[in-house]
Parts: sequence; structure tokens; C-alpha cells
Amino acid sequence: MKKLFLPALFAAAFIACSSDGGATQASLSSASTSTSSGTAEFVPVPVDYSAGRAMNARLGRGINLGNSWDSGDSTGAPDWFNFGFGVDLDDGWGNPIDDGDFKLLKDAGFNSIRLPVRWQQNSNILTHEINAERMAGVIQDVNLAIEAGLAVIMDFHWYKEIEEAAKMYPTDPSLWAMHKEHFLALWAQVASVFNNYPDSLLAFDIYNEPAMKAELMNDLLLSAYQVIRAAAPNKTIIFQSNQMAKFHQIGELRLPQDGNIIFSGHYYEPYTFSHEGHGYKCVGDNSYANTAKQDFTKYVALATQYYPDVNGGHIPMNMGEFGIAAGSRSSCGSDGPSDLRWALWNKKTVAAAEEAGFSWHYWGFTKVGGFEAYDRENAKWYPGAREAFFQN
Repeated sequence: MKKLFLPALFAAAFIACSSDGGATQASLSSASTSTSSGTAEFVPVPVDYSAGRAMNARLGRGINLGNSWDSGDSTGAPDWFNFGFGVDLDDGWGNPIDDGDFKLLKDAGFNSIRLPVRWQQNSNILTHEINAERMAGVIQDVNLAIEAGLAVIMDFHWYKEIEEAAKMYPTDPSLWAMHKEHFLALWAQVASVFNNYPDSLLAFDIYNEPAMKAELMNDLLLSAYQVIRAAAPNKTIIFQSNQMAKFHQIGELRLPQDGNIIFSGHYYEPYTFSHEGHGYKCVGDNSYANTAKQDFTKYVALATQYYPDVNGGHIPMNMGEFGIAAGSRSSCGSDGPSDLRWALWNKKTVAAAEEAGFSWHYWGFTKVGGFEAYDRENAKWYPGAREAFFQN
């Protein structure tokens, strides 16, 4: 799809960071106290999560428009070193978003979309300027989503350079500081531009699946939270934990005392079934299992333990990704999970999520490595998709 782009709508933002990349201090919804042995003890502090809960209800049932604005660049240059070069925008992996997708999704019954964006691609590492065409194209899609009646989660996706910097932090903290500064400056621009949208229709997901140690993860997320909150005082902010955004890693997070936040996890259990052909053997339906109901009961208990709500319950929870690579569309082909089991797994997972009070976003809409729910070429939903997603 050819997109029409607007002129540059923003100026580069500059963020003050400490030279060692240390996090700015924030009030946390937990407290650390020293025990007699000298170790830190986690002390939960109840928060009124009414605002976050209202937004979570608005998000409701959703789907990811993945492998589009989060796709890589065909030039092969580092995403953050590509300023001024040609840009692939949302077509880097051959899956551009169509203008009609938003009405299609709304008509199907979805309440919201999650929009993954690789914001650092073609940005200027020195001035922190976001590529103007990228910003304009994302604005266009957000406008179309909201016009269709869909709320939007803006997700910062695929900043692998900062994860590599986290691995090298013990020997080269300056690399971490450089990428952290860039990450915060990009978020300052994004939050400023999209703060103009209604608070009830747009939320910010700080970082997708932070693959780094807890100390650096909390440094990054809390610093970004403060930048976003300064630019967008009333927007809902979403946090994910490390280890591939596993729900059970919520104890690794140190969240701010802010009632307008949501905790998001990703659910693909068991990977031996969901990821056949993606690092796991193609054994068809023989690997089928679904323990979502039991698993979500445990996740709710952990959320209540670590981040209780003063009104009872816990921090609002979102299942930001879930899915199965299956059917003829998967790399396993006929040797992978069947459409029947794909639909059954999704049906049980959605039912368990909704019973637990989670909002959810399926991964993904179309052309996402076999996980897709919609057949773009034949303009139809894959067998069982709508029955699995919309059970009442």
C-alpha cells in the first residue's frame, strides 16, 4: 500500500541522562527494606488502580498489527545508524498495513489494536530525531484506527541494540548510556506527539519483552516511565517484565506508585506446541496442551502479592501477545498443529484470560510467521478464529 505522508510534525527532544546510564528516581509501589542479614526485602504498597482498570476494560479484545511498523530495514544497516537512507516503513517484511484493516477489525468485534513500532529505525543517533516519514505513517494509522472506533496500544518494539548494550554493560557501560539516552529521547517525542489523542483511546507500552537483567530493565523502564509521564500526564502506561515478558516474572519489576498503569505479559505455553517450526519440532497435534486456566490463576495470585489494589484485587493485567503457528500457513505445513487445535487452544486461552479479567491482544493479524488469524490473500479469517476470539 502506498501511504501519503505529512510533513515533519515534531522536533527532536533532548533528554538529560547521567553519564553512567543510571535511572532517575521514581516513587515505587513497593519498598525495599534491609533485613538483619543485609538483603533487600520487597514490601508491596497497595495502589488505587481505578484509572488503569478503566483503560484495561476499554482495550478489551484486541489484536497485534505485527511485522509491519516493527519490521526491519532491507539495507541491513543498524536501525539506529540509518538516518537519511531509504526507508521501508511498514513494508520491511512485506506486510504493510492496509487502510481498510481497521474497519475490518472493528466489524469483526475487536475493541483495540496493539501497534508494534521500531521507532529507532532510521532515527538520528546524534540528535535523536525520529524519521519524519515513519512518524507521519504511524500517525496516519493511529488516526484510521481511532476513526474506526478502535483504541490503540503504542508499543516500542525491537530495539535489539539496547539489549546487546545491556549484555556488555559490565565491561562497557558507555554503550548502555548511549542507547538509553536515545531510547528516552525517542519516547519523549512519541509521547509528546501522541498525547494529543484522547486518553481513553491510546496507551503506551514502554518496551516489548525486555531481554536483560532485572536491574537494567528497571533502570530503563522507570526512566522511560518518567519521560512518558512528563509528556503525557494522563495516558495509561504499560509495563512488561523480562524473560520474554513472562507473567510469572512480575516480581522482577519495580513499578511506580501510579494507578494509571497496566502489567502486560505474553503467553505461548507450551512453546513445544505454539512454536512448532520456530525452534521446536514439527510433531503436529501430538504436542497439544492448554493449561491457561490454571496458569492465569497463579498469575493473578502473584499480581495480588506484588501489586495489590487498595480496592481489592491487583494491578490491571493485559495479555499483550498469545498465539499458535499452525495449519498450512506455518513453516511445518501439514506436519504442524491443525487448524482445529489452533482454534481450540485460542478458545481456551481467551476464555481463561477473560475470566481472570485480562484484556488481550492476539499475535497477530496477518503474515506473522504462521501465527496469523487472517488470510490476507483470500480475504477471510482462518477456520475457528472468530469463534475462538468472540465467545459471547
